[in-house]
Amino acid sequence: MGSVRRALAVTTAVLVVAGAAGCSQGATHGPPPVGQGRPAPSAAPTPAQAAADPGNCDTHASPYRPSQAGGPTVDAIKARGYLIAGIDLNDYEWGFLGPDGRPQGFDVDIVNAIAQSLFGRADPQTVHYVPVDDDQRIPRLRSTDPQQHVDLVVHTMTVTCQRQQQVAFSTVYYQAGQRVLVPKAGNRSDESGPDALKGKRVCTAVGSTSADLLAADARLPEGQQRFPGAVVHTEQNELDCLARDLQQHRADAVLTDDAIAYGLAAQDPETMVVGAALTEEPYAVAMPSTSKDLVAWVNQVLEDYRSSGQWKHSYETWLLRYLPAGQPEPTPPPAVYAP
Repeated sequence: MGSVRRALAVTTAVLVVAGAAGCSQGATHGPPPVGQGRPAPSAAPTPAQAAADPGNCDTHASPYRPSQAGGPTVDAIKARGYLIAGIDLNDYEWGFLGPDGRPQGFDVDIVNAIAQSLFGRADPQTVHYVPVDDDQRIPRLRSTDPQQHVDLVVHTMTVTCQRQQQVAFSTVYYQAGQRVLVPKAGNRSDESGPDALKGKRVCTAVGSTSADLLAADARLPEGQQRFPGAVVHTEQNELDCLARDLQQHRADAVLTDDAIAYGLAAQDPETMVVGAALTEEPYAVAMPSTSKDLVAWVNQVLEDYRSSGQWKHSYETWLLRYLPAGQPEPTPPPAVYAP
């Protein structure tokens, strides 16, 4: 598990850190490529998907047009002198502590681009990173306690209809999907995701869309369930699912986004990702619903991030090395705005 040490959970208070740089050791597994342009509409959602995320919304569109005119939220952040960003430090190549003790990774690069746009630089004085678990992302954004509140979250966070009712999202910066991680021993590489979960002990992160999907499936009548007999256990994060459950034979499988699952497989060569994507998981930057000017600001940052080649550079630095051979050249999801 050599590289797991780089993704150890950080449970202390706010970290004040600087930019993301550096490289990592190679591996044979990694997240699938981003599709060309906006993903094609998928088939009708399964009963479990519909139950896990009720509502009729466009999870790929942001209602906030890009602008850096500023406003009360942006002005307050500038006056404070630093950005408070919620991130994950347990996601291999997305957010982790580098050799210098500072956060690095694909999501961290996006935070640094936002800080650069606000202050002209991204360093320990202008970015305060706060490690947050999946189930704390929305509570920290909605908190009125200055000791708990964060300005934004960049944390492999899927846009869902339910979440859109609680916080505001930028345009999508990455398209993922849920897949299943299992030990190589005793499992087939061609096994489907549902078959890998039926009747199995399954671990997932509390507060994740994977946990929502499993819970919704279990509530369905017999005969409609995709994962009948699955016994679900949750941990605070997916790395704990790997180290505490899968490797200790307390779980048979881990369900999570493929962007995370392939990172886990890269850290443990005795595991593999099986099956096609079970869902669509569009990632975006989350902010308080009252921070409309900040969302518009971030959308402009993402517009520049895509067009300048920064997205591609970050992808090649952190994620490209884990792609299976023969995949198409990845491109960032284009910005989509609601009417």
